[in-house]
Amino acid sequence: MKERLLEAIFFFAEKGKHIGVKREILRARLFPFYRFVCRVLYRGGNYLYLYHVELPVTQRCNLRCKNCVFMMPYFEKPRDFQTEDLLKYEKKLFDTIDAIQIFRILGGEPFLYKNLKPIIIEALNSDKVKTVEIVTNGTILPSEDLLKTLKNPKLKIQISDYGKLSRKRDEIKTLCDDNGINCVIRGSDEKNWFDPGDLHFRGRNKKELKRQFANCGEICRNLHDGRLYFCPRAAFGTKLGIPDLESEYVDFASDKSREQLRKEIYELNQKRYLLACNYCNEGTDDYVPIPVAEQLTDEK
Repeated sequence: MKERLLEAIFFFAEKGKHIGVKREILRARLFPFYRFVCRVLYRGGNYLYLYHVELPVTQRCNLRCKNCVFMMPYFEKPRDFQTEDLLKYEKKLFDTIDAIQIFRILGGEPFLYKNLKPIIIEALNSDKVKTVEIVTNGTILPSEDLLKTLKNPKLKIQISDYGKLSRKRDEIKTLCDDNGINCVIRGSDEKNWFDPGDLHFRGRNKKELKRQFANCGEICRNLHDGRLYFCPRAAFGTKLGIPDLESEYVDFASDKSREQLRKEIYELNQKRYLLACNYCNEGTDDYVPIPVAEQLTDEK
């Protein structure tokens, strides 16, 4: 029963977009089912499941995309996260949960992070993690030292194809193919961009927030600087002005027990809306398609 439920989530999350279902419709339809499955597994079998977790290793990026979902160009002093801290939070997350379908390592641009190897190895060595992904903008070749680590059937490199901006795209793909490394290129037809808007407060009431949240359908959690947030917008936005409520993240830097962390992760999955939704357009009529990877000029 459990395996069939998890297989159903995987099928709709990964295959639905390839059979013509629009991304925003797919996510909104999948999220209630995902939340229900998480509830059944946790309450009925004490099984804690996360479909997708993202771990940013750096705020640095060599592109300046105007509508970056992680808002990278707007960090005045972008920083790398400490390797020891990242490993500590990884280990604690893996110890706390029972399974993660996709564990995604990203930035900024992850190949700018000098000590990426142990972060990858920690995820690959965990039997809780089914798939490890590294998302790159196609501008930097992975180092020679990384190649052996990347050659793992559990790992996949995903190149976001931004046309001429992804100037090393073909070299990365060839390097991966020559070294037996799983690598895919996701073009603009697969990675449509939408406008989440700036970080001003929208003033929506609870009913409006619940409707917005239902239309958003985010099944990807973000482990940012030791805190597990519901979505990337909530995670990165708290560093740029969104109020950071303790009830809207799980703190892995705390001394809470494993069972308390499990309970809080489960409750995070069952949220009906967030304060962060009031600083975002996703799930509303204002969430409209925009050009992919449009670059900022001199102004921030």
